Amino acid sequence: MVECESLVTALDPQPKQHHYVQRAYLEGFVDPDYERRGQSYLWTYLPRKSPFRQRPDRIAKRNYYYCFEQENRRSFDFEHMLQALEDVSLPVLRKFRGRNFNIDAEERLTFAGYVALSYTRVPTFESLVNRFALLDMAFKVEKFASDPEKMKLLAREESDHTGKEVTPEEMRSRLNGGNAFLTQTNRGWSLEQMVRVMMLLQSIIFDMRWVFLLAGDGDPGFLTSDNPVSLFGSPAVDSPGEAGFLSSPDTYFTFPVSREVCLLAKHLPGPARRVVRVSPVDVRHVNTGTISRADTQLYAPFQSPKIQELHNAAVVVRGTPKRVMVKKGRIVEE
Repeated sequence: MVECESLVTALDPQPKQHHYVQRAYLEGFVDPDYERRGQSYLWTYLPRKSPFRQRPDRIAKRNYYYCFEQENRRSFDFEHMLQALEDVSLPVLRKFRGRNFNIDAEERLTFAGYVALSYTRVPTFESLVNRFALLDMAFKVEKFASDPEKMKLLAREESDHTGKEVTPEEMRSRLNGGNAFLTQTNRGWSLEQMVRVMMLLQSIIFDMRWVFLLAGDGDPGFLTSDNPVSLFGSPAVDSPGEAGFLSSPDTYFTFPVSREVCLLAKHLPGPARRVVRVSPVDVRHVNTGTISRADTQLYAPFQSPKIQELHNAAVVVRGTPKRVMVKKGRIVEE
């Protein structure tokens, strides 16, 4: 069995485990005490669990997450594209971590793409676009069932197919009579949305006002999550794509770059780039926002019962994700 698995690996050297939060990004949030000993650990928080230390390469990943079936074979094109974008962005990420914020327009555009990708590549975004796709599908079914002409056509086709007379009312009753949960199974479509929205957001983020927040020396610093781009101040914050980022002039987002640096981007007038040293209270405020926008996991350079408490409370507020269904002809989420 072991020999067989080794042979499969040799024949198909493609990566199996795909990080939906980049490993190199997570390395910016390792615990400094372990780092001084030459070890790379950060603290992972899960709902209603105790925080535990873990290496960046062991978290925020799923098997074949960026793959889809194409011609009866698993396609790795999306994973390879991600790797290429990460490689281009890494030098800019390292500059910011080193508190060097002097970048040219090309580097700014590159990092804007990196932030946009960090927003779209995670399970949180996938769930969001899938939900809207299912709602759209459900509305179309509802509209179809309420159209008399379409019901006549459907009834005629059913009658021709079965040889038994079927009325439009019977067809409408069939569509509206039961309950059906809707699911989005086209993995290729989901990945396509990640790329499409990323490209739209890149230019939006490029044009926003960037403020780099610096934590003070001795401050435990910023944390991050499995949904590292936290969007605020938007009435359409739960809308996929550019709608949320452009829905209000008050919209802004935070993107922790490392335990010492966090990017704050907004639309309000001001210089294209600023660097601001912030107080411990401000750092805690940013962290609280990050916790509120996380999916299920937090990654921090420190261990804190208070962070675990806030995470538990945030998960309760968000509640259990609902499924889209058509229930006796009505669209509901349960």
